[in-house]
Amino acid sequence: MSDLYQLGRRLAEIALDGMGADAPDLAPGEFLVLQDLFLNGRSSVGDIAKRTGLAQSRVSTSVRSLVGRNWVITAADPADKRKTLVDVTEPIRAAGQQRRAGRADKTLTDALTEADDSERAALITALERLHQLLVAGRTHRRFPDTVKR
Repeated sequence: MSDLYQLGRRLAEIALDGMGADAPDLAPGEFLVLQDLFLNGRSSVGDIAKRTGLAQSRVSTSVRSLVGRNWVITAADPADKRKTLVDVTEPIRAAGQQRRAGRADKTLTDALTEADDSERAALITALERLHQLLVAGRTHRRFPDTVKR
């Protein structure tokens, strides 16, 4: 299990390094909230908390911070006024889509300098498949320092 955890941490470091100097200064909770909104679209604070595994109070704090940056907007849920719906702003949505286009392969290629071209291509393909199997379409995620289920 230690190897799997270390691999996950290293892949996260590579992803953050790949964002480079233009990486936003985000707290981990803010990053997870944004990631969840990009994956799932407009959502309630409670639904974001369930999917990310973060405490609802932590999601609310992250949302307040992101609203202050004009990265997300909030509105009362028309079906249940007690709930707050959150969505990314259009400029942030556009920036996120532009940012994701084609950067992962280059970042991984740069990180895998010890592999030859063939091995590098195979590893990137395998990682894409792992993503399909373990991440895509998964509605519940559990991250470090989150509430226990």
